[in-house]
Amino acid sequence: MLTTYNILKDHQDLSQIILCPEDSVLLQKCKEANIPVYSAPRKSKFSLAFLKTIIRVVKEENIDVIHVHDSTALTLSLFSLKFLHQVKLVYSRKRNNKVKSNFLKKRKYNNPGITKIVCVSQAVKDVLIPVLKDPDKAVVIYDGIDVQKFSNPTITTNIRSEFRLKPDSILIGNIAGLTRQKDLFTFLDTAELILKDNDKDINFMLVGEGPLESELKDYAIKLGISDRVFFAGFRREIPSILAQFDIFLLSSETEGLPLSVMEAFAAKVPVVATAAGGTGEAVVNRETGMISAVKDAHALAANVLEVINDPNLAENMKQYAFQLVNDKFTLEVMEREYYNFYKTLAG
Repeated sequence: MLTTYNILKDHQDLSQIILCPEDSVLLQKCKEANIPVYSAPRKSKFSLAFLKTIIRVVKEENIDVIHVHDSTALTLSLFSLKFLHQVKLVYSRKRNNKVKSNFLKKRKYNNPGITKIVCVSQAVKDVLIPVLKDPDKAVVIYDGIDVQKFSNPTITTNIRSEFRLKPDSILIGNIAGLTRQKDLFTFLDTAELILKDNDKDINFMLVGEGPLESELKDYAIKLGISDRVFFAGFRREIPSILAQFDIFLLSSETEGLPLSVMEAFAAKVPVVATAAGGTGEAVVNRETGMISAVKDAHALAANVLEVINDPNLAENMKQYAFQLVNDKFTLEVMEREYYNFYKTLAG
């Protein structure tokens, strides 16, 4: 949401206002950046206070389009339309979780109040198509990244020195929340297979925090690889850390289209990934990266080892991936797509 706001803020013919829950990180970020923002309590899915605020803000600010980014906001916004007129509602969907084809889901996504559903990848759109009466209601707009930020980072933290790794050691990493969606147990299974019959100095790093941290650490101990797997925790200096990886290993089970892949492309770090969600729309096997089936640790391990042992393959993939991210996944492309989308909605 903040990225979309920032890339469009200089367009004089667009005016943006953010409404978010009280005591949220988003509210704090908006205040720090002097972004026009309203807030209200949202303790439950049917928060009357938040619903009233939606209605009030839309009327006071003469809003043409409500763009919601989560299912709770969608529910409340649909209720608000009963008190509002000529307002268009857009819903962003980020994940490719399977949508149940039942009466309630079909009613929700086919609600006439929803003008468009923005999907971050074709894979996300594909899971919606079976429940939509009008497939054209769903459109794909890819998220973008600041390529320059990742292609020429300032190295603020020497991650090998911090974790006492040799300067020439091979470092394979992932940057993600430690959640079920990311399937980092398969990441650890892959690490165990790589280390089993390999005498190279290879280490693994997980950057991020989340509810599965203790389970993942215990699992690394169980596999006997805890001396080669490092948990770096939450970090702000992501471009600096990512640039020091030799391979970016994505083991996700579900995704929309992970920005971490685009960031690795921009950093010219080879990507080995599972075909989760829209990942395959960017990671083309043996062209922009290596890709395998979800939960297939053996295939992931084989792909990692091939990248390590074939420098020409790794270099070619880095170059093709860098070109792809510059052509298709920049903030400039995202800006153009969203600007045209909003202007078309507003007529």
